[in-house]
This record gives sequence, C-alpha cells and structure tokens, in this order.
Amino acid sequence: MLSRIAAVRLPQTVRSITWKGTDRKVTTEEISKLLAASKFMNKMTAVVPGPERIRVISLDVEAEKKLQYPRTVYEAFQYAAAQNKTSDRLCGWIDPATEEVKYLSYDQFFHESKQLSFALLELGLKPKDFAAVSLMNSKEFLEVMYGTTSISGVLQPLYPNLDAEAVKYVLKQGEPKIYICDNESKARLVIDNAASLPFVKTVVVGKGVPSRDLMNDARAAGIQIMGINAFLQLGKDKSHELILPKQEDMYTLIYTSGTTGKPKGAIITHENILWAFHIVSNTVGPLRPKPGELTFCYMPTGHIYEILFELLVIAEGGTVVYWRGDIKKMVDDMKIVKPHYIPMVPRIMNKIFDGVNEKLAQSKIKRAIFNYAYNKKKKLLQRGIMRNDTIYDKLVFKKIQDLLGGRVKSMITSSAPLSHEVMEFFKVAFGCHVSEVYGSTETLIVGGTSPFDHTGGHLGGPFPSVEIKLIDVPELGYYAKDDVGEICVRSPMMFRGYYKNEEATKNTLIDGWVVTGDVGRWTERGTLLIIDRKKDIFKLSQGEYIAPEKVESVYGRMDQIANIFIDGRGDQRFCVAVIVPEEALFRDWLKVNGFEEEAGLPLNEICGNIKIRKTFLQDMRNFGTAHDLGSLQQIRNLSLETTPFTVDCGLLTSTLKVKRNVARELFAARIDELYREGSLVDKDI
Repeated sequence: MLSRIAAVRLPQTVRSITWKGTDRKVTTEEISKLLAASKFMNKMTAVVPGPERIRVISLDVEAEKKLQYPRTVYEAFQYAAAQNKTSDRLCGWIDPATEEVKYLSYDQFFHESKQLSFALLELGLKPKDFAAVSLMNSKEFLEVMYGTTSISGVLQPLYPNLDAEAVKYVLKQGEPKIYICDNESKARLVIDNAASLPFVKTVVVGKGVPSRDLMNDARAAGIQIMGINAFLQLGKDKSHELILPKQEDMYTLIYTSGTTGKPKGAIITHENILWAFHIVSNTVGPLRPKPGELTFCYMPTGHIYEILFELLVIAEGGTVVYWRGDIKKMVDDMKIVKPHYIPMVPRIMNKIFDGVNEKLAQSKIKRAIFNYAYNKKKKLLQRGIMRNDTIYDKLVFKKIQDLLGGRVKSMITSSAPLSHEVMEFFKVAFGCHVSEVYGSTETLIVGGTSPFDHTGGHLGGPFPSVEIKLIDVPELGYYAKDDVGEICVRSPMMFRGYYKNEEATKNTLIDGWVVTGDVGRWTERGTLLIIDRKKDIFKLSQGEYIAPEKVESVYGRMDQIANIFIDGRGDQRFCVAVIVPEEALFRDWLKVNGFEEEAGLPLNEICGNIKIRKTFLQDMRNFGTAHDLGSLQQIRNLSLETTPFTVDCGLLTSTLKVKRNVARELFAARIDELYREGSLVDKDI
C-alpha cells in the first residue's frame, strides 16, 4: 500500500476538458469566466442538429475521449494524497467523549486499509467478489470502500434502514462471502436467515465485541463472527500482493430505492465514477472543494449521491468529516465541525427556511430588519456577488449562518426539486454558492445550475459530454417537439445495466440512452425543469394530469404533517390525501383553532372528527395557495391516520419515499370512502 510520501510522486491528473476541435485544455479560470458570463446565463444549452433535438451544454467545451489519470477509485485516493499539500487530514469524526473533531492522516488510512485488504484476502475474497457493507458514514466505511477496491473486490453497500426482505434480496443477488455491519441487530438478521444465505461465511460487527449469545447463534448457523478489531488483526503482519482494478471493472453495486417494486442493483464501474470526477470537478468553479477544507458527510452510504460526493471531495484533496449518526444532533454536529462544504437535500433546506420564517413571524420589528438586510444582500446576489462578510451578515445573518457552523462556502443540493425562494434564501442568508444538481443512480451526475446563477426553480443544463433528449409521452399529452417529455441521458458516466436483471436493463437502457422516468421541460433559457416522475402522474376526470410528488412536497412542509400520500382517479374531479399528523404539533394546532377540548382526546378519536378534518383541510388549502398550488392540485378531502408510514411497514423506501403502489393498495378502501363522502370543501359541517 502506498504511503503519503510515495503518493506525492504519482503522476498529476490531466484535466480532461478541452476546447471543441482542439487539444488545448480548458483551465479552471477559463471555465469560471464562461459559467459567469451573461451569454451562458441567457442560453445554457444548445440543440444539436437532427430530429432528436438533443441538447448539450452551450459552452464550446467537451471531455477528452480517453479517461485520464486517476482512472480508478484506487488511483483517486493516491492522487488525493498528492493533491493535499495543505494538511495531512484525509477524514475526521467527532469524538463522543470530548465532542472535538479527531482526524485520520493519509498514512494511517493507507495502513489501516492495507490491513483490511489483507484481512479480506485471508477470508477468501477474490477479485470481482462482492463485499456487502451496512455501515453508517464513518472512517470504517471509507476504509472498506478503499480496501475492497485495492484487491479488485466489488463494494455492495446496503441502506441502513432496509427492511429484512430487501436485505435478503440484495444479498442473494451479490452472494457475498463477507458481510460487514455496524451493530448486532443487522448481524442477527443475517445469522437468523443463514439457511437462505449460505454464501455468507463471515459477519463482522463494526462496534465492540459481539455478544456471547450472538456468537453462539452464529456458530450454530455455521457463520464466523468477529468484531472489527479482530477482523483487522487477520490482516496484520500478513503479506499479500494487491490486485489493482482496471477502469472498466465494476466498482460498486448501488441499489435503487424501490418505489415501484424490488430494488435494482445498478452496475457502476470505476470509469463511471472517475469520469464524474474529471468532468464535474472541472466545471463547477467555486463549488470545487479545496485541499484541506472540510466537508460534512451525513447521508446514507448506500446512496450514490453520498458515495459520489465523498469521492469527488477526497479526490480533490479535501477532508471529509462524519456526523455522529443522530439526526437530532446533526445541527450540533455541524456547529462542531464548521464545514466549508455541505451536500444538502431539499427536505433539510426547507426545514431551515421554514424555521427561520416561523421565528421572524413572532416579531414585526425583527421581520422588518431582516427584510431590509435581505433586500440589500439580494441586490449583491443579482450582480453575481456572493458574500458573507457584509455589515448585514454581522448584524442580521450571523445566527442563521452559525446553524451550519458559520463558514460554509458552498452547498450542493439534489434528490428533489428546490423552490426558487428557498434557493435564494440560502444564497442571500448564508452568502455562499448553492448549486442544484440533477442525477440518479443510473446516470450519476447529469447537470446542474451554474454557481453564478442568481435565479432558482430550475436545474440548469448538462455538464460537458452529457447529452439530454426528451421523448414523447403521448398518454400524458407530452411531446418532445414542444420541449416537454420524458428525460433521456447519454454520457460516459451512465451505469452499465442492472445486475442479474436483463428485463429492467432493457427497459431503462434503450439504444444507448438511459430512460430516466422523469418528465422534464426546457425553458427559454435552456434550463431543465422536472415536472415529476412519469409513473406517478395521474389524470383526473377533467383530463388534467396531476404530479403528486410536487403536491406532497408542498403540503409536507406543514409542521403538523408527519406523512402524506396524495392520490386521484380518472373518474373523479379532485385529489384526496391520506395524512398522518405530527401528534404533538397537531394537538397544539387544535388548541389554537378552537378544539381545546378535543386536543386531549386519544388520537384516533381526533382523526375521526369530521369538523377537525374540514378545518385542517382548509388550513392545508390556504398553505397550498400561498405556495402556488393550482386549484386542481389542491386536495378536497382527506383522511387522518394514526399509524406512521415507515420502512418496516412497507410504505416507505429506504430513502423515505412513499411506495405509491403499496400505498394505493393499502389505502384503497379509505380512498373509496373519501370519494363517496365527496368534497369536504363544499360541505356544511
């Protein structure tokens, strides 16, 4: 295993973005100027001549045809050590006792990863074998990620909250000899199902020493079980030759969330990941992490967003710091870490935005001061200036900025559309660059907004060498000639198919294009809007199509709503909803809205009260109107339920999205009742 001293002698990367038609490399300074120019802002994509109306980035640049160094994840870590001349810190974590950040040096990381690689070889892992991993974001996961690829193994990460059936399904696909997890309950799931998982020979528990009961049960099941320290000892003082991967080798198997059925394993090669590094890091300007600066990592390790983001940061010489794994302490974690870069999701950004506005609503004076400062900084933003050191930052925005540690320079957001108002709020209040990125498990990264674009509510355009086309969805009335349709993507980053699933692969990889299932529309500026998922859209009797995910994302921002499922039928004229209230906040709402006596009743009695349902419905509709929902998007009846949507009950995917087919079947009778009852909006109660 290469030490940091040796790593600095490795070849430097060749930036692989060139001017079209020449061999001259495009410098990062040139890219930044192009991204900030008004010419690009006004027209972000160009239409390639031909009937398919393929769109590409409007800049006159492209990726080189041949992948340059680094070409594999193994080489990316070596390159990272060479890049980071600012510090010796590869990754860090918060010490639970002192609440201070501790760091792992490159040499320590390479040493421990070498032990892990040799331990895997001692346990019989061969090139192209799968190593199943269910670990929280941590240095241990990073070492497994690197140690596995150092011997040409394939990383098979599992979402931490996968239900038992999904775990068994995923493991049966990869047939891993070894399963590494971070707690005994995950280990027990495999041990208790050993008869149906005969290929698993070793289970490693990442925290502490396995209990005696677990060890006895493992022994009875014919499975070797050990703690992480004993596992690493297997590789200590051993001598093996590393088996380095090729760029075309499979690096990992990333599973889709399974909103419409069983999760599918997307084959991601080393070159998929490294093309993303070369193309994206060259074209994100000020969003690119700098050596030694800190990035906060908290997302699930089974998600392509987290794995990709983490690798891109590390390959640039950045330092990743992991959270403690408790969502309630995440804000505290960020205050301790004080990161420069944060990968975001709209759900978290919406909560911060709504929380700030809720506090401002309590004082007219504070609201007036905030609005004055906000408008002053907004004028800077409209001139393309991002700052967090103005007098307004010191007097007004510092407390908001301190929520995320106080020194955030840039944020990436992905996984769901972000509203214009929330995007603008973060750019103004935090004074940092914010970019919304579009991608998926199958496409990795497709495109994103320019860090210099002060507008929001769209996804920008594609990255260099990424092509996008729209295809007709006639059953929904969408046609590519009108610049609206299902999004198809072609790029060097796209996946190689679904593992052991030819039928799904044929339905998704068609003539060299990934058919995403997302419905999009091009704007006059050449930016992309996502309307919704093709399979989720339903039609009402008026012939209008409704995108339920958008409606749910609006209503779901109400504090009193814990879970929501929107549905509609072709023979009905309005939408309905099944809602699980956030109990404590819902009881507070009852007291404020004239239901003081009912607020003390059992929740099932509250949920069955038609007067409460109608009053809450009206509040929801007022909220929807304030957030630009149209009249047909607004629900007209609702059912209040007491049982939360969870992964275990089968209503949520591991990424906490509603499984619509399951929800529609489970609530079919309830939805029938809502339509028989009719619109509550028009009823006198």
